Amino acid sequence: MQKPFLTAVLLAATLGLAACDSEPQDKTDSAKESLSDAAQSVKEAAKETKHAVEHKSEQLTEASEAATEKVIEKIEEEVEITKEHAAEAQEQLDEILEESEQAKADAKAKLDESAETSKQNIENIKQNAKDSIK
Repeated sequence: MQKPFLTAVLLAATLGLAACDSEPQDKTDSAKESLSDAAQSVKEAAKETKHAVEHKSEQLTEASEAATEKVIEKIEEEVEITKEHAAEAQEQLDEILEESEQAKADAKAKLDESAETSKQNIENIKQNAKDSIK
């Protein structure tokens, strides 16, 4: 933006100096030429600016796409890790439940055995009491 403005100012200054030393027709011709040169310089500067903006836009687009791909990869990795941890947790839970069921069954068997032993002991005590009364 500064380059075209500076070019235009320099050409205008040149035009002014040329106007002091020349004939009116020469001054007009010189002014037209200077304006034409200034306009051409502004066009070229605008084209350069446009190309620079397009280039920067392409760079930013590429960087954005690369960053997006990295984020997607990280998310996919995290999802996979989460699934693995969930599967491990499910396996541990299943093992705990299985052990709990086995412990329950063992406890019930021991309780039933103890109850049966207690009944037998009570029956023996009754029988011994009857035998001792006779």
